[in-house]
Formats: sequence, C-alpha cells, structure tokens
Amino acid sequence: KRIKLKISPDGTIELDAPTESFENAIEKTRDLVAALKLSHSPQVADPQASPSHNPTDSTSGSITPSASQKRSRSKPGKGASSARAGRIGSFAEVKNLLSEPQQIQLREYFALKRPVEQSDEVLVAMLKGEELLNRKGFDYNEIYTLIWLAGVKELPKALDVVLGRMQKEHHVTKDDDGFSVKFVGRQRVETDLPPKAD
Repeated sequence: KRIKLKISPDGTIELDAPTESFENAIEKTRDLVAALKLSHSPQVADPQASPSHNPTDSTSGSITPSASQKRSRSKPGKGASSARAGRIGSFAEVKNLLSEPQQIQLREYFALKRPVEQSDEVLVAMLKGEELLNRKGFDYNEIYTLIWLAGVKELPKALDVVLGRMQKEHHVTKDDDGFSVKFVGRQRVETDLPPKAD
C-alpha cells in the first residue's frame, strides 16, 4: 500500500492514502507541515495555541495548513515534537514578566535554594514567581521565562513532560489558570532545598 504526498509551491499538500490508514496519514502530514514551517520564519508561536483540525477533502485527501501550523518558532528543536506546547521549540519569552528588582530577587532565591534537578528548578521558579507576582497559575511560556530569568542555562527541552511528572508526584496541579505549586511542592522547596551535602 502506498501513500502519495505532493507539496505544491503555494503550500498546498495533497495526500493519497488507503481508507484504513487515512486518519493516521493526516496526522503524519500535519506533523510534517509543522516541521517544515519551523525552518522558514523567525516568528514565535504561542505554545498554548492548540493545532486546529484541518478540513480535508475525502476524495483527494488535500490538506490546507491551519493558522496555528503556519506560525513558526524562533527556537526550533529537532523534529515536529518541538512544535508542541511545553517544548523548548515553542518557547516564547514573556516580555516584562518581572521588573529588574524582581529578577534580582528571583536570582537570589535560586542562589539560596540551589536547585539541581529540572523539577526543582521549576518548583523554585514557580514558588518565587507566585510571591513576586502575587498570583498563582502559570502557563508554559511564563514558567520557561521564570526559569530563564533565574539564570538557568539548560532549559527543559520538554517542560510538558517535567510538569506531567511533577503532577504525578503531587508537586504541582493544573487548572484553568495554568500550573500552580501544591503543598507537597512548596514543602519540598522550603525544607529539602538546598540539597544536603553528602
């Protein structure tokens, strides 16, 4: 069984696939569209924007890239997975999230707590961010920005995976306002950091 894929200069993609594997082929084509768009424009996408379901022609399998797929990332990673929300390839800095004095306080807090693990870096950044901004709930871009402003050089390549693990450990929770630190996570920062010397 063959799947035929034709990409026209105007950006139209024509897909010819067997009926039983058509849906899978569409998903793969969407990933391809996202990957192709990553390398063409310096614009940054909003990682909270979810890819819309593209209209398809059931006879020809023609797909027109959606608006969310036409947006590109300024810091592309390898492969289409970098285009997903919570991935470093879709990170867009939140301008003016913290004032300069607040950034200094954040860095001082990081120097005090000395987090080593990525999950601890996220916890420390979110906890201090809650205090500095007097609010709870952060989206992926805000968390990435807080970690970056704290001076962390190696940002998580898959923040969504890190936060997913932290949810299972009951360190963070997610609701309509975004991710926020739970009691267990707060206790981790306040009592277990900085790490004890061996």
